[in-house]
Amino acid sequence: MATLVAGLAVGCDVRDESVHAPRSRGVWPNGVAFPHGPLAEPRTASATPPSIEYVEGYEAGARRAMASRLPQLLVFRASWCRWSGEITRGPLADPVLVARSRRFVCVTIDADRDAATCRDFGVTAFPTVVVIDADGQERYRATGAEAAVDLVAALEQVLGGAGGGRVAVERGSTRNY
Repeated sequence: MATLVAGLAVGCDVRDESVHAPRSRGVWPNGVAFPHGPLAEPRTASATPPSIEYVEGYEAGARRAMASRLPQLLVFRASWCRWSGEITRGPLADPVLVARSRRFVCVTIDADRDAATCRDFGVTAFPTVVVIDADGQERYRATGAEAAVDLVAALEQVLGGAGGGRVAVERGSTRNY
C-alpha cells in the first residue's frame, strides 16, 4: 500500500533507454482491467463519461492556440506509465474540469513520440500537466498524482487573467510557482 501511495505522489520518471510499449487497451500488464473490475461501479449504456477533447502533439496544439488566441492545457504522458493513463480516466475526467477545458486548446504529448518536446519543456516525470496562457507564458505546472489537484483553480485564474505570473493555488499551504 505504501508503494502505491508513493507511486501516486511521484508519478513516473523519464527513462534513459528507448521504450516501445504496445498501445494499452485498458488492461495493465498484470492483467488487472482498469477502471473496470470487481469494485468499479457498473456503467450504463446511456451514461457517457465527460472527457476533454485533445489535440495530439504540441505543434498542432500551438498552431490552433495561436490562431484562436486561446490558452493551452498540455498533458505530457507516457504509454509505459500507468499513472499517465490513470490521470486521464480519473482526475482529468472530472465534469467541472472538462467544462473549464472547453475554453482551452487541450494538447496531449506522448513521451515516446515527442521526446524533443518533453525536453524543451523540461518534463522529467509523467504525467505532467502544464497550463500556458494566451500570451504563451507558462502559468501552472504539476506532476504525478498532484497534476490535477489544483488544476480547476489554475484554469479559472488563467481564464480570469489574474496576474501575469505563475498561478499560486492554496491547498493546505500556499504553493507558489
